[in-house]
Amino acid sequence: MKKITIYIVMALLCLNFRLQAQENKAVDVTLKGIQIGQKVPDVTVTNLHNYKDANGKPATTAKLSDFKGKLLILDFWATWCSPCVAMIPKMDSLQKAFGDKIQFLSVTYQTEKEVLPFLEKFEKQQGKHYDLPVITSSKQLHQLFPHTTLPHYVWIDGNGNVSAITRMDELTYINISHLLTQNSITLAEKKDQVPVKYDKRIPFLIDGNGGNHNDLIYHSIIAKYSGKLKSGYNVQYDKGTGWKITAFDLSLLQLFKLAYGMNRNHLNNSTIVNNLRQPNDITSSLRGDEYLDWKKNHAYSYELVVPPTTSGEEAFINMQDDLKRLFNKFSVKEEIQKRPCYALERTDQESSFLSKGGSSLTEFSQTNMALQNTTISLFIAKLNSSYQQKAKYPLVDDTGIIENVDIKITANLTDINSINDGLRSYGLQFIERKKDVKVLVIADND
Repeated sequence: MKKITIYIVMALLCLNFRLQAQENKAVDVTLKGIQIGQKVPDVTVTNLHNYKDANGKPATTAKLSDFKGKLLILDFWATWCSPCVAMIPKMDSLQKAFGDKIQFLSVTYQTEKEVLPFLEKFEKQQGKHYDLPVITSSKQLHQLFPHTTLPHYVWIDGNGNVSAITRMDELTYINISHLLTQNSITLAEKKDQVPVKYDKRIPFLIDGNGGNHNDLIYHSIIAKYSGKLKSGYNVQYDKGTGWKITAFDLSLLQLFKLAYGMNRNHLNNSTIVNNLRQPNDITSSLRGDEYLDWKKNHAYSYELVVPPTTSGEEAFINMQDDLKRLFNKFSVKEEIQKRPCYALERTDQESSFLSKGGSSLTEFSQTNMALQNTTISLFIAKLNSSYQQKAKYPLVDDTGIIENVDIKITANLTDINSINDGLRSYGLQFIERKKDVKVLVIADND
């Protein structure tokens, strides 16, 4: 049976790797490694880049004992993890601030062919060189400190003992200063659980599939926050079974955005009007453990399966109706409002970027974008959904071009000015305008 699957994950945490939980129970994988207070074996690390030994000579290997007397912070990261990349300038600043009292070591399982070109592009984009040593193709350190989410930080004191295992929020000047002066510190420990098994071919929560059936609230299905699955959503179509929409542990705002976006019109912060007296009912700006505590009372899981005779649009309308029935204290409606936006316009009518044909290909990363024989609207949709979610204004296409195009730029796709720099040679620019924009207005249903 031919199956068409559309899979979108709104990752709240970057995943490093997946392990199957035993007996369908969440397992804390960090307990399998070296624990806080235990001594780290004096292993030799290889594939070391941008590092100089005690004599100031470039070196590609080092022993952990080479850092004796310093606070050693292992930064487990990956190039595809946006929060990890965003921490590079902060770690570089902290390294310079504390000098030889500390040493950051960035550790990744990725190869140097993946990592070094990425860092070169990132530094060129930032206009700055970072002096952080990087270990590539790491297996040994990952075995010593297993984890499932990134970034992941291991703090090792000057005597080679683990002082802390933390998230990125704990990596601050104050915490490092306290540890250096007091020789001890108590920080929130990062514990990584392996998600329980979920089979997308059968209904969520039935017979223990992805959780306990006692959490069942409503079938379609709407269920309470579980904390046992990776937060995100999945939309798929099978001509034999129809449309299936699944969402795990999302806030009400995220569920509204999914239902009204209909998997094609992405709704980001600039196209949501939150008029609630208690905005915290549907979304939160909290982080870390506080955010997780908030989600326990404000997040839900949802699953809808409709027959093959139901269209995709009808499926999302069903989801909208479910949310209205279950959360009828809120009024949710779409409106066309004249609002500021970034409109993509042609600044040079002579520039030609219409496609020369060939395969339809798209490539996106934080530092580049390539379109081949595809539409500008896809470019706009990708920016709105992934890289410009926190943009001041929504991005719209005002070029009038319906033909497929070939465009390739190097730019920071989270920065509208950088994008404009990349588009300038094509005679294209995002310009601030006021346009009719579809927005989602959420208010109290008095």
